[in-house]
Amino acid sequence: FQMRSSSKDKESIPSTSFQKLTISLFLAAAIVLAPLKSAVDAANPDLGANDTSNTKILKGGASTLQQGIAKVITRGVNLDGSDFTGQNLKGVAFQQSIVRDASFRNCNLYSASFFDATCDGSDFENADLTLANVELAQFNRANFKNAILREMYVVGATLFDGVVSIENSDWTDTELRKDQRKYLCSLPTAKGTNPKTGVDTRESLLCP
Repeated sequence: FQMRSSSKDKESIPSTSFQKLTISLFLAAAIVLAPLKSAVDAANPDLGANDTSNTKILKGGASTLQQGIAKVITRGVNLDGSDFTGQNLKGVAFQQSIVRDASFRNCNLYSASFFDATCDGSDFENADLTLANVELAQFNRANFKNAILREMYVVGATLFDGVVSIENSDWTDTELRKDQRKYLCSLPTAKGTNPKTGVDTRESLLCP
C-alpha cells in the first residue's frame, strides 16, 4: 500500500511552517550532539588548529587547519586587546587581521600565520613562533622577549621597527633582509640566551 499526497495536502502545510519545523529539528539535533562533541574535545586538549572547537579562537578571529589545509576566515577581523595567553594556537591563521595590544604570552604559535597582520603592541613573550609566517606583518611596539622565532617566513616588507624587546629570543634559520638584521642587532635588547633552546640571541641573528 502506498500513500500518495495530493497537491491539496501539500498546500495544507504552509511553507513557513515547514521551514520552522526543519530548523527546530536541526537545532534539536545540535543540542543533543553538543555534549558529545565537548567530551571529545576535552579528551584531546593538544589538537591546536586541528581541533574543530578552535575554528574561531575566542572572538572568532582565527582560522584553522582542517586536514592540513589553511582555511582563511580572518580577513579584516579586529582582535585588538584579545587575550590568548597560554593557548595552543598551532597552525592558527590571523591573516590580514588587526591584532594590536593582544597577549600571546606563553602561546604555542608553531606554523601560525600572521600574513599582512597588524600586531602593534602585542606581547609574544615566551611564545613559540617556529615556522610562523610573518610576511608583510607589522610589529611596532611588540614584545619578543624569550620568544622562539626559528625558521619564520619573513620578507622585506615585514616591519620590526619599534619592537620593545628581543631579549633572549632565538632567531635561528630565520632569513632576514640585511637592513632588518642590522636594525635588530642594533637594539639594546639584542642580548641574552633563550631559556628553552639555550641559543644566544645575537648568534641566532648572525650579528657581527
